[in-house]
Amino acid sequence: MLAACSKDAPAGSPAKTRLSAKAKTDDSAAGTVDLGGTAYKAGPLGAVGSIAGTIKLDGAPRKDSVPVTVDQPVCGKMAEGPVVASDKGLSNSVVWIADMKTGKPLPVSKRIDLSSEDCVVDPRVQAAVVGTTVNVTNDDKLLHKLVFMPVGTNDTLTKMPFFNAGQVVASERLAKKSGIVEVRCALHPWTHAYIAVFDHPYFAVTGSDGSFKIDSLPPGTYKVMVWHEGAGKPVEQQVVVAGGGAAKLDVAMKIGPGS
Repeated sequence: MLAACSKDAPAGSPAKTRLSAKAKTDDSAAGTVDLGGTAYKAGPLGAVGSIAGTIKLDGAPRKDSVPVTVDQPVCGKMAEGPVVASDKGLSNSVVWIADMKTGKPLPVSKRIDLSSEDCVVDPRVQAAVVGTTVNVTNDDKLLHKLVFMPVGTNDTLTKMPFFNAGQVVASERLAKKSGIVEVRCALHPWTHAYIAVFDHPYFAVTGSDGSFKIDSLPPGTYKVMVWHEGAGKPVEQQVVVAGGGAAKLDVAMKIGPGS
């Protein structure tokens, strides 16, 4: 078995990007999303507060699954679908503060990981800041061809062919600007993942219990946005944060047609 480590694999044709300045996209799976695009700058912080809460599914708990159509000996017969919601909360929801222009410093470490295992990409949803390097690892003894594109477009940021377990590809192309990047496998059509890229550090992704927390917020009134791949558009809420205070925000999201 040969293991390889390299930069982006050749895409076969020049990669194209047509994201607008504010990284607006409109896609049937992802909805209309504006992650911003203003120039964020770190600034001095005095008394700061936080926003925490839980994102839930508007409706009964559910766990989607999709049929596996090829390579079942490795991939299994069913794969996890887009919605996983327990009675505690909805996982894989992205929560962020809109229009942030100044605040806490950006993270020093700008590196995240994606892993292709059992013909799915893990984590399914994650978030990062502009300039982050994405390490993509293949843990399957199968051929995979991952395609990365801004949602709502047919533009390809990069393609990564994998041909053996243990292969790693590092990419600096995926987080060059704010927006949501969709990950698909050209050989396994049920495979989906998303990377939300921000130009500021005020964001979070909910875990299995649907909880989130965004801290180090200067006092003020904020527009909080919540996105899930199954929703037609983000949910918007206004929250007031006091210095030294902890604001609470619980949101119930509608998933599916008409959401």
